[in-house]
Amino acid sequence: MSKPRPRLVRAFAIVLASCMALLVSCSSGSGDISSVNGGADGEKVLRFVTVYPPNTTDAHLVNAAFVLNSGAVESLVGIDPETLKPYPWLAESWQSDDAQHWTLTIRQGITFHNGKPLNAEAVRASLQHVIEVNPGVAAALKIQDVQAADEYTLKITTESVYPALISNLIHQNAVIVDVTDPGELPIGTGPFKFESFDPNTEAVLVRNTDYWDGQAKLDKVVMAANADANARMLAIQAGDADIIYRPSTESIDTLSADPNITVESVPGSRVYHLMYNYSGKNAELWNNVEFRRGIDALMDRQAIVEGVMAGQGTVAFNPFPGNWPFSPTPMEHKHGTEEALKHFQAAGLQVTDGKVTKDSQPLTLKVVTYIARPELPLIAQLLRDSAAKVGITMDIQVADNIDEYVETNEFDVMTYSLLTITRGDGSFFLNGTFGQGGAQNHGRFQDPTLTTMLDAFNSELDSDARNEKAKEIASWLEAEAINSYLVVPNETSAYSKRVTGWQTPVNEFEFPMITKDIDID
Repeated sequence: MSKPRPRLVRAFAIVLASCMALLVSCSSGSGDISSVNGGADGEKVLRFVTVYPPNTTDAHLVNAAFVLNSGAVESLVGIDPETLKPYPWLAESWQSDDAQHWTLTIRQGITFHNGKPLNAEAVRASLQHVIEVNPGVAAALKIQDVQAADEYTLKITTESVYPALISNLIHQNAVIVDVTDPGELPIGTGPFKFESFDPNTEAVLVRNTDYWDGQAKLDKVVMAANADANARMLAIQAGDADIIYRPSTESIDTLSADPNITVESVPGSRVYHLMYNYSGKNAELWNNVEFRRGIDALMDRQAIVEGVMAGQGTVAFNPFPGNWPFSPTPMEHKHGTEEALKHFQAAGLQVTDGKVTKDSQPLTLKVVTYIARPELPLIAQLLRDSAAKVGITMDIQVADNIDEYVETNEFDVMTYSLLTITRGDGSFFLNGTFGQGGAQNHGRFQDPTLTTMLDAFNSELDSDARNEKAKEIASWLEAEAINSYLVVPNETSAYSKRVTGWQTPVNEFEFPMITKDIDID
């Protein structure tokens, strides 16, 4: 049975250093892959370099989307990239009368890569496992009980009325795997299966000849990750990768000029923003709305789009920009030094000769950023330069691993990127960032007004009313300058013109990138 196709990616990757010699030496991966014409005996082999390396082979714990992107695993629910609406995937259908007690019918005739059948009990075990080992998924799904009612009927009860359950089953870690298999490789149901997987180097996947939805065109995929955008660019230019995900914006023109490479750019579903720390040593400042508005006024969003993003993005003022059903109308925003000074003065700071002090002392704040999204350090530099004009020093810290660094709580503001415009109604972002136990609330923000609004959103069953409540929350976040939402970056990829069937995803966390439809000449 055919299903809607998410936009996808495929390609090879190697963990590269910074020189061409290493690119060439690593390109063969398992040793039998030709860097130009495919594998041994005419095999069709695709080489894919993505951005974030996996920290584990466990599909339920991996902190990057590597396993989902590999095409080896599938979830109960998929998402249409054009509408961002859920569609049936491993679940054939779902039904609930009260948005708390759910019945899902599991698709029949599917087997895991080890030959075991996919049924309701296997799905129950997989969901139970991810809930037990991954607090972020547990918080997102809010499942109180899950049972196999019969061979292909799954019963789920959520902790309370929770219309967002179905969309949150799209979570990258909520993929369905055989948790009874004793091996270390993820055992999924996708069109490709893992032959080998070393998180420190690469994964090799081969065609799943028993795939339930048709045969893959490729024989093999070699997949790796490198957070260095320059290394990814060198790989595609040297012919050592067939597809790279997210080339840097400054490399777009260079890659587009290469007659052997196609560059694709599509509107993304994430927002680059400044996330403020409400529990650090300068929490008093960040809990002052006028101070936050002053920092926000320092940011020239259009300059970011035109300069930092090289036109590969659009301005944002709230987490849901655009024309989605849950997108509010942006408020009027003034920016510039004079506007910022007005807010700093209203915050109770001293402003003398255009310079800001607190208790007669200059302010020094720490900005943390990371290179995996190469535009973010440039945004941090713009913030530093703009703040310097009003006498505020911004010390920039580049983190090797941003998710580990933020746990130290040793920052004042972070340039960050989160999926916001996703899953049809914004529930993933709102609950993941501001809900109780939300895994992405790195600024540790809490407010009873927001909690009340979020509870009302989560308990609303009518989709139109939910959209209106999402708008209200987004407008409140914008008015209170809880964080500074700056720009929606385009999602980009570059791939060899020998590749067909590739589509750049609107984000990497909700879609497989390796699909049965990708081919290479």
